[in-house]
Amino acid sequence: VLYFEKKYHYLRFRFPLFRPQTKICGAMLKIGVPAGAEFLLMFVYIMVVYAIIRGFGPAAQAGFGVGARVMQALFLPVVALSFAVSPVVGQNFGGRRADRVRHSVYSAIGIASLMMLGLTLIAYLAPATLIRIFSRDPRVVAFGSEYLRIVSLNFISAGIVFTTSSIFQGIGNTLPPLFSSMTRMVFFALPALLISRMPGFEIREVWYLSVASTVLQMCANLLLLRHELRKRLRFEEPENFIPASATAS
Repeated sequence: VLYFEKKYHYLRFRFPLFRPQTKICGAMLKIGVPAGAEFLLMFVYIMVVYAIIRGFGPAAQAGFGVGARVMQALFLPVVALSFAVSPVVGQNFGGRRADRVRHSVYSAIGIASLMMLGLTLIAYLAPATLIRIFSRDPRVVAFGSEYLRIVSLNFISAGIVFTTSSIFQGIGNTLPPLFSSMTRMVFFALPALLISRMPGFEIREVWYLSVASTVLQMCANLLLLRHELRKRLRFEEPENFIPASATAS
């Protein structure tokens, strides 16, 4: 408040006006609650994985834990990109600029794909090097390297999932990505729990199943986003509407 009052003189805070606006609060919750629920599903995913790999011993659990942390660190660039995409899409959507919204969508998905392609190569070609940063135990390195090499196959898909989810936030509808996350969880958790009870079960089968479920989530997000853009980017301009470009000239 002090910063805005001191630096931006055209902004004034009037504390008597700080009253709850139910309509605005409802709109914020409508966007924020589904987005927050996606993080809850990530927690459920981790719980399912730990429950399945528990029988493989502490080394397997440590390998998965280290590999997951390395993967999260590698995802930081695309997470930062997704944070930037949401306001850019939201501003252009609010400004009724369908062309700019589409351009932002295509650019964000393209940049995210290129980022994740480079990270895929790093994780696939040198997973042991990344795991050894956190653990020198040979068994932990072996489990973690196998996990990282396999899940790197879904890095591009995961990057697109992050980006498209932020695009949905920008246009004000976060229910579609929540639906795709729930679909992914169902298609991962149920088969994973079933195959874990079969004789000859190997831990790598869980990682391949995770890759397949992420690809499925990416496809669902893209299809839902395509439908949403077709529906939401049809702006009806009023008769006295004057484009910003015309006023600027």
